[in-house]
Amino acid sequence: MRIPDYVYGSIAPTFTVFKEDGSLDLDGQVRLLEYMLNKGSISAFFIRSGMGQMYAFSFEEVKQLAEIACKVVKGHSAVLIGCSGIWDRNYDRRPDRQKYIQQAIELSRFAEGLGADGVVLTIPEALSPEGNETLADVIYNYFETVCSAVKIPVLFYQPPGTRPEYCLTPELLKKLAKIDNLVAGKVSVADGGYLFDLARAVRDEKFSLIVGNETVFYAGLMLGCRACIGQGTSLNPQIIRAMVQRYEKGDIEGCMQAQEDVNLLVRKCPNAVEFFKRYITEQGYPVNECPRTIENNPYFESRERLSVQEYETFKQIYESILAKY
Repeated sequence: MRIPDYVYGSIAPTFTVFKEDGSLDLDGQVRLLEYMLNKGSISAFFIRSGMGQMYAFSFEEVKQLAEIACKVVKGHSAVLIGCSGIWDRNYDRRPDRQKYIQQAIELSRFAEGLGADGVVLTIPEALSPEGNETLADVIYNYFETVCSAVKIPVLFYQPPGTRPEYCLTPELLKKLAKIDNLVAGKVSVADGGYLFDLARAVRDEKFSLIVGNETVFYAGLMLGCRACIGQGTSLNPQIIRAMVQRYEKGDIEGCMQAQEDVNLLVRKCPNAVEFFKRYITEQGYPVNECPRTIENNPYFESRERLSVQEYETFKQIYESILAKY
């Protein structure tokens, strides 16, 4: 299977809108998606992403989010649905192996039936080796099993904080890249050496490595990567797209200047999800800022709400930088 055209520029890890009681706010979700579509520069929307609190959903809630996304986004941009089985990332309470795999298959087929452009599966930290299996066997067999159950493109996701023993090696990545419809994958690291080794391992494969930390996107471009997934691909997708376009035109200095702006926004942003929700509310797309709190959520830190000063300070930086693009 060829690499889809949407594996380019900004793939947005779409945030999720919740009500005050923690339930899904589907009307708010529609408004958030509409705002992002209207702003443009996003090649694909990644639903049930890490920053969208992917470990916090029930099986039926994943379906609800998928339905909303396909209804709103299809025909305007690509839709990718996170279809891993249900697990809250509690390593002391891993799910039943067969149930977890079957859920991934069922959700992937459901997304395919909705017309999604691809599905995303996280590295299966929920699964442990059995018998004489190695962890590499577990990971490879999982992807091979789920990929064989659908005909649409599949992408993998190695989240930040993935346990070292589950992190892909160049050798395993090269093997995974040979699965026909496993077309791309995101690795959330800022380690240039690791990124280099992974990208070089698949340079001759029909596979695209996606940069999972936007602060090193310039390095990924040099290695042949053409897409990024990070907080900025939702907040400032036009800058990420500009980096690719400038690089492809040979404007290396312009690409580096855009990278500086990307990195400044990452450094200065106090809370990307809360800021974005408050900001788009001001722009006429009202959404609730509340997260859904779970015990092992690696994407949520218990902290005070953004103060007015914090919000206004970053808003000034944000708008001044975006005005250049």
